[in-house]
Amino acid sequence: MAKPPPVASPHDDGQATPPPPPSTQPGLAARLKAYFRPGTSSSPLERNLLLKIDFFILTFCCLSYFLNYLDRTALSNAYVSGMKESLSFRGNQLNQINTCFTIGYVLGQIPSNLSLHYVAPRIFFPGMMVLWAALTMVTAAARRPGDIMAIRFFQGIAESTTFVGTHYILGSWYTEKELGKRSGVFTASGLAGTMIGGFVQSGIHGSMDGLRGMEGWRWLFIIDGIITLPVAIYGFLLFPDTPKTTRAPYLSREERELAVARMVKQGEPEVSRASNDTLVDNESSSPSATGPDTSTEQATKQHEADHKPTSQAHPDPTDSHESRLEPQPTAASATAATESSLTRTHPFSLKFLCSLFSSYHFPSFIFLWILAGETESFSSNALLSLYLKSHPSNLSPSPSSPSPPPKYTVSQLNNYPTGVPAVGIVSTLFFAFITDLYPSHRSIVGYFIGIIGLLTPSLILSAQKGHFGPPAGQRATGVVMASYYLAGSVYACQATFFAWANDAMTRDGKEAVFRGVVLAGMNLGSNAVNAWWSILFYGAGMAPWFERGMWAMIGTSVALAGWTGFLEGMERRARKRRMKEREVVKERQEAGRIRGGEGGDEPVMADEKKGVADA
Repeated sequence: MAKPPPVASPHDDGQATPPPPPSTQPGLAARLKAYFRPGTSSSPLERNLLLKIDFFILTFCCLSYFLNYLDRTALSNAYVSGMKESLSFRGNQLNQINTCFTIGYVLGQIPSNLSLHYVAPRIFFPGMMVLWAALTMVTAAARRPGDIMAIRFFQGIAESTTFVGTHYILGSWYTEKELGKRSGVFTASGLAGTMIGGFVQSGIHGSMDGLRGMEGWRWLFIIDGIITLPVAIYGFLLFPDTPKTTRAPYLSREERELAVARMVKQGEPEVSRASNDTLVDNESSSPSATGPDTSTEQATKQHEADHKPTSQAHPDPTDSHESRLEPQPTAASATAATESSLTRTHPFSLKFLCSLFSSYHFPSFIFLWILAGETESFSSNALLSLYLKSHPSNLSPSPSSPSPPPKYTVSQLNNYPTGVPAVGIVSTLFFAFITDLYPSHRSIVGYFIGIIGLLTPSLILSAQKGHFGPPAGQRATGVVMASYYLAGSVYACQATFFAWANDAMTRDGKEAVFRGVVLAGMNLGSNAVNAWWSILFYGAGMAPWFERGMWAMIGTSVALAGWTGFLEGMERRARKRRMKEREVVKERQEAGRIRGGEGGDEPVMADEKKGVADA
């Protein structure tokens, strides 16, 4: 059988198309330029879109998360600033309050994330902010620990919307190469709230303690609640919702359609089939292989082409008969196809649940975040604050001896621990930067945290056993404080692991509802474990050494490193499957072009096109 003639390019005189030049991978300098100057790889329309959504989404989400963590930190800051004595705390009651908050937080995870599909985010997010601001101010009226337990339970429900909901919104607007950087900035804003909270409490205690007959720690809750309200009003007015539902007045029609088209190119299979752009795979545009973001650039060019005026009387002579016969994807068709597919997807349908539990994403990423969340226990349970307040030098040499004066003042108890979130901010932004350049290597953070989780508890246990001199001595104290500061670097997992989950689900074409449930499940699973984990291993009565918690941290860190490797293997299998599917599609498309070329102007058979789409 004679070989088919080579396919002619639509822009030549019948000559075979020469082979394309070998692709070159950009160096680090080119990656850095594209990372810090996104305008080098995008159109003016896309640059304007990114500028607007960066401003309106990130300002609201970061301020919201900042205030969220300012509120959470207020409890531990108040505890070491007089609340413990004022309300007669005993034993592990502080941990019990945190557990009540966590239970509410867990119960609110999935319902709050699903609510974003039925209630506009610009209404839901600010509404929850107003609720938690009111509860924060009510805390100032507490008269016993039980009052705070009840308040914090409902506060946990209200605050459960912020973290996972924001990651869902970020994953709806930003592509794979844009996501890590924004997730890092968002996470860093929460750590900034933790850091600044110590200075705020220190200042309030020094200037407002006793004002109008109230202790300084009560004023802290009142002020935290008041400053939350203006941010909620800002969200009501200007938050843009999602690309498919936004009515933001500052986005033009073209920018809204481009926002949808960018995410279609990112990998939604329903849209790809509807537009004959089958199985668009992000592997071909991964930053580990290329420089500029070709997927979003192509989406931008296609969107701009959709809005150019055309003339039926004078068709473009360079158009090939394939391009005239095959319908081309447009932002409008992509939007319609996406909305149609989402309309058929219901989170409580049997089909959706089967898809959820048969996918590796749901159990794998939930267990990943359960382990990673517990590696944050040193920071989330404020162990450095409790260590300083219960410093070994404060212990009486014998039960009959009077207690020595506290080693640290209230200001020191609030200010010294601020170094922990400061380290977390640096670590978060650093790894967000690195893994945005190489998004297929987000797993390196899991191994890094495993090392930190082995090193820091080992140093603290060594200090307890006198390997650095007397446990109450200056050298041992310095080692313990340095270990807790270093442990703050594990906060890098928040932005990186949620970006990893967003990327993996988007590459595999999972719809928005699927993403929302998995992201909520990750945080739900972590907090469900943390509700009893902190009492079992990090109770306030275990201060200053938390020996049981140190061994728990070592075991958790080893497990996290092992699970990261397992999840990497699952990702490789999924990547190979996508590559095989893409090769099948290319072969069928090439066969269709050849048969179409042999038949003159006869179009490709409909059943062949359907087979390509179904692949």
